[in-house]
Order: sequence, then C-alpha cells, then structure tokens
Amino acid sequence: MTRVKICGMTRAEDLQGALDLGADAVGFVVQIPGSRRSLTAGAAGSLIRRVPIFVKSVAVIAPTDREEAVHLGRATGADVLQVHTSLPPEEMARLREDVCQKVVAAVPALPGALERALELSESVDAILLDTYRAGTLGGTGEVHDWSVSARVVEQLDLPVILAGGLHPGNVRQAVEMVRPYAVAVASGVESDGRKDPSKVRSFIQEVRRCPTN
Repeated sequence: MTRVKICGMTRAEDLQGALDLGADAVGFVVQIPGSRRSLTAGAAGSLIRRVPIFVKSVAVIAPTDREEAVHLGRATGADVLQVHTSLPPEEMARLREDVCQKVVAAVPALPGALERALELSESVDAILLDTYRAGTLGGTGEVHDWSVSARVVEQLDLPVILAGGLHPGNVRQAVEMVRPYAVAVASGVESDGRKDPSKVRSFIQEVRRCPTN
C-alpha cells in the first residue's frame, strides 16, 4: 500500500486533522531559512510529541554538515530525518550511525537522479524525489517528469517517496505511473497557506483508491 506523508505542519490543529484523516506520516520543516513553513527545533519538537506511536514523524532539514543534522535529530525527537542537502554518501552513512532515526535523502528529480540515488543506496533508508528549481531545496509545488522517478523506483532496492506538485487531482495518476513506496504533499492540500481538511481527505482517498493499493 502506498503511504501518505502530509508535510509542512505548523499548527496543532492542522496536525490533528491530518492524523484524524489517516495520514501515515507527518512532516515538519525545521530551521530552513526562506521556508514559510519552517519551525524552530523546539517548536517542531512540541508538535512531534503529539504524534501517536504508529504514525511516523519526519523532520525535514537542510544541515550544513553531519553534526548539525545530529543536533536537529536529537532536538526534535522525530522518527525520521529527511535531509535536503548534498552531504556525501559517507557522511550520510555516519549520520545514520550517529542517530536513532531513519534517514531519508532528498534527491532532485533530474536525469541524473538514478545515479545519485544509487550512490546513496548503501547509506540511507529511503530516497525522496522532489522537483528541482535553482535556489530552492524542494517544496516548489511543481510537478516533474514522473518517468525519471519511475526509472528510479524500478532500479533502486530502497523505498522511494514521490514529491513535487502533487494534489488530489493528480496523485492517483502519479502513483499508478511511478509506483512509489509513499507520496508526500504540502502545498497541494493547502488553502491560504493552511492545511485544508477537505483537500487532505481527498488526497488520501485518491491514494487509497489506486489499483496498486
């Protein structure tokens, strides 16, 4: 079954709404300059403590080095670290040894995505494929070429999470084409910058209705 991560949580009511509607994982952007959804490690940790034991909490981070990633992982207490910087594979492997969390590496969904994913495959627990835009670390709200992501899923022996421009109107097609382990969404389920319960519900329902599920 394709899992669903609702990302960019900033308010307790949005978090509870996603949990009530059946999200498998919830994401928190932590100390990423320029992101309107960014929280301090302390604020993220306060929300993460509300997440029940059988739902995964994900800290979305962009550390400058492994030490910063370790600090953010410990400060938030998240179950998973989603790393959006190009730390070399050996540093990602050491990070995974240093923390108790699972580690996900974000990879831009460009023609070289498979090669980068293969480089990291022994060092991380999963790969997240997101749309690339110069000057950003993901979260663009833009769709990329899903054939690139489908190729990574076919050839990589790791869970692959699909992100980038997903919303209730296209997520079923994306899942059917790419067949990812999970899908991640932020802006695609928002209205006026806040999570919209009707969009969250529709998004999750569309994923659950996929024939692959």
